[in-house]
Amino acid sequence: MKTIKCSQVGGGTCNFEASGMTAEEVKMKMSEHAKEAHADMVAQATPESMTEWNQMFDKLWEETPENM
Repeated sequence: MKTIKCSQVGGGTCNFEASGMTAEEVKMKMSEHAKEAHADMVAQATPESMTEWNQMFDKLWEETPENM
């Protein structure tokens, strides 16, 4: 299992954390959180910015160690 913080993927100082066994599971939790807590950022997202976000997330996922 890995944990990613919202602040690590562009969420400013947001303290939300999502944990999961797969990147897809954590992305889904992050997406649900963003729609509620960061609706303004979601509304401004473009296909290009979403591609950049996904690339950033994927790199972070690979670099993040497993939780104990």
